Amino acid sequence: MSARRTARRMLAAAAISLIAHAALLGGSWLMPPEAPPELPTLTARLQPLPPPPPAKPVAPQRQRVAAAAPSASALPYVAPVLSDSTAATTAEPAAPPPAAEPAAPPPAAEPVVTASAAPTAFRMPEAPPVPSFPRKGQITYQLTMGPDQTPVGRTVQTWEFEGTQYRLGSQSESTGLIEMFRPHRYNYLSKGTLSDQGLRPERFLASVKRGSRTEESIAVFDWNEHKVRLGRMPQQTTVELPADSQDVISFMYQLALAPPAPGRIRFPFTRGARLDMVSFDVLPPETIDTPLGRLRTIAVVQVREGDSESLAVWLATDYRNLPVRIRFYNRHGEVSGEQLVDEIRVSDR
Repeated sequence: MSARRTARRMLAAAAISLIAHAALLGGSWLMPPEAPPELPTLTARLQPLPPPPPAKPVAPQRQRVAAAAPSASALPYVAPVLSDSTAATTAEPAAPPPAAEPAAPPPAAEPVVTASAAPTAFRMPEAPPVPSFPRKGQITYQLTMGPDQTPVGRTVQTWEFEGTQYRLGSQSESTGLIEMFRPHRYNYLSKGTLSDQGLRPERFLASVKRGSRTEESIAVFDWNEHKVRLGRMPQQTTVELPADSQDVISFMYQLALAPPAPGRIRFPFTRGARLDMVSFDVLPPETIDTPLGRLRTIAVVQVREGDSESLAVWLATDYRNLPVRIRFYNRHGEVSGEQLVDEIRVSDR
């Protein structure tokens, strides 16, 4: 009986083992993973951003009405919608705004006190003439030599008025190769007083250096005694001092303070060595080209007498008649040098 049970158990175990192996080999309980779904193809296009939503008005604004638009009384008034945050601080208008008048043009800006600013017309000054003239100023020039106008350096002229006293200076110096092999220095200083007739020089100094050679001159004006002591150092002579006498620097600014009419003028003039009666022709207005642009000017040209050196000055009528070009001529009447304006600075402080 026991043997028969044992056989049955063994037969049942064999059957179970056979079924398990068949299931393992068939793999019916191991499901393969599903294939991932096929993704759609991505495409991209650049499109403009949608317009931003209209901003909510923060406060009611009075709108100006154009001349061609209907009047404000013919248009329905729509009160602006205020958010809670703005309603607490801004009151709603009780009535529609009246038609606004055309906007007034903004005031013209004060010109910068440099040459690049809009030019200011110069008006004839009253006696003494300095109140409408800048108290301080500086003009920078390009310095050239010879008829070909070869650049050799620069010149700086300065002026200063203090009460009834004035001080004018001019310094020229060479640069580049000229400075290395044959330096040039031209220094002038004019000091004096301001009278009803304009500038009255009291002391003029001139120092000219060409290479290793330097010449110095001085002129001392005594208006009470009507005498002037002048000449190259150390030789000095004293001569009569005529009225309206000027030196080579003061006469330029005397012309700026009191521009002459077209024609010929004549007055005593000194470069420091001697005092001569000199004639100048005041020419009709002309326009010249400068690094600052085209400038309207009046040329004042010295009349050559004999074999003396001479000069010509161009006064800018739109820049307070300041000297913007100065040309020098040698004893043969040829152009020996020129100063052409490069920059102008003025100040009333």
